[in-house]
Amino acid sequence: MKKSDVISETASLRQRAEKQAKQRNSIKNILPSVPEMLKLIEELEIHQVELEMQNEELIRARSAAQNSAEKYTELYDFAPVGYLTLSKEGKIIDLNLTAAKMLSKERSRLKNSLFGFFVSNDTKPFYNLFLGFVFNNKTKETCEMTLLIHGDIPMYVEITGIVNKNGDHCFATMVDITQRKRAEEAQAVSETKYRRLFETAKDGIIILDAKSGMILDVNPFMTEMLGYTEEQLFERTIWEIGFFKDIDANHDKFTELQKNGYVHYEDLPLETRDGRQINVEFVSNVYLVDKKKVIQCNIRDITERKRLQDSIKASQAKLKELNITKDKFFSIISHDLKSPFNGILGFSDLLKEEANEMDISTIQEFADMINRSALQVYHLLEGLLSWARIQQGQMPYNPSLMELKGVVNETIELLIEEAASKKIKIINHLPNDLMVKADRDMLKTIVRNLISNGIKFTSTYGAVEIKAVENNGQVEVTVKDTGKGMNKENLDKLFKIDIIYSTKGTKEESGTGMGLILCKEFVEKHGGKIWAESEIAKGSEFKFTLPR
Repeated sequence: MKKSDVISETASLRQRAEKQAKQRNSIKNILPSVPEMLKLIEELEIHQVELEMQNEELIRARSAAQNSAEKYTELYDFAPVGYLTLSKEGKIIDLNLTAAKMLSKERSRLKNSLFGFFVSNDTKPFYNLFLGFVFNNKTKETCEMTLLIHGDIPMYVEITGIVNKNGDHCFATMVDITQRKRAEEAQAVSETKYRRLFETAKDGIIILDAKSGMILDVNPFMTEMLGYTEEQLFERTIWEIGFFKDIDANHDKFTELQKNGYVHYEDLPLETRDGRQINVEFVSNVYLVDKKKVIQCNIRDITERKRLQDSIKASQAKLKELNITKDKFFSIISHDLKSPFNGILGFSDLLKEEANEMDISTIQEFADMINRSALQVYHLLEGLLSWARIQQGQMPYNPSLMELKGVVNETIELLIEEAASKKIKIINHLPNDLMVKADRDMLKTIVRNLISNGIKFTSTYGAVEIKAVENNGQVEVTVKDTGKGMNKENLDKLFKIDIIYSTKGTKEESGTGMGLILCKEFVEKHGGKIWAESEIAKGSEFKFTLPR
């Protein structure tokens, strides 16, 4: 029953009771009839039932209201967000348990305290502006601020508030966003670190749109490597900047990258803006950024590395060739050593077995042959040992400034008798003031071998001349003879370690073939070069260069 119905019924009963009282007063001496009494009793009973029903309805309504209040209190106090009622001054009028828990104080102690007390100094201006906007604009406002609850450990919250109808206080919700803010800060730190690495990386880095291949970002090292500015690279595709000359092939590679999510090329040609060709190592990966696929390309300039690799390969090939050459050289040397030893052993065996039956002249002849063979072996071994010392870096090299003519004259003195035996003139045309920088012992060996060769292959009454000219900071020395000369085929055999070339002289003089090889090693030790020019019957010219 509604409350209004109860009030109406009560008023009706009152009116009837008053009417009956008046009747009683007017007819005090007249007793009511029995039917009237019965009717009155019936009405009273009905009224009593109605009152009992109203009482039950009131009890049910009170219970429902109490349940609703309890539910509201539970929802209010244990909501996942904090609820606050604030005055214009920021005083806490009311708050739920969640808000009290966030502020780490009992609710009773927080009421009538200023909320701004918990707000950090750096965000308090934002809080004050928030309150002003809420009460002045009468609109819902949101603000992020920092609360200092536990010492210096901040709590980040987001407050949303709206003013009530009377405009004297506002209802506010408070959400703890500490985890979100810390995640954002961590992400910002990570992005800062990434950007720092991106900007300072010593490899080129390009970020591409995974679908179109359009350049989205590029680091400074990449722009420097390519010779482009950032503006010139943005919104261009990767094949527009000269990565691949063959566009079709490039599209195939890009399709492979899109399909596999990864591609690696150890050696890829790249063309810079100025047309310069460089070699790069190219590594690309596909990954997601804000739910969008992008490609990061790491590009390393390997031009110098490739040059070194090629140089190492060339050195290895040269070393292999040298080893083969040396093997051949030692094979030839062992053969050349056997020949004179066979002569020595053969003649010495004859002397041993038949010396008693030989005359003095025959013994002398055999002794001369043994001596010549022994000298040939000695000179060959001497040359071989010198060459081995050079190869092992054990021969001292001490260059100094010296007058070339004086060194040549010293060498000529040692060969005067050899030349005189064939009536050959040795003519030194060198000027007195021509200075060279050389190792004296090595220079003497070079000059001695070349002059000795000239004497060996020059006929009686011939000549050996020594001349020199200056050319581009170097001195070019020439040892010229008037000997029998040689053809092109034999000329090409000179100075080669794998071809020990030796022929008999004009008086059947023998040689070891090591002299010119030693000359080549010594000249190259000085940073010079040596070569020969010759024609049959017109003599030969051996030339070499030395530092001025």
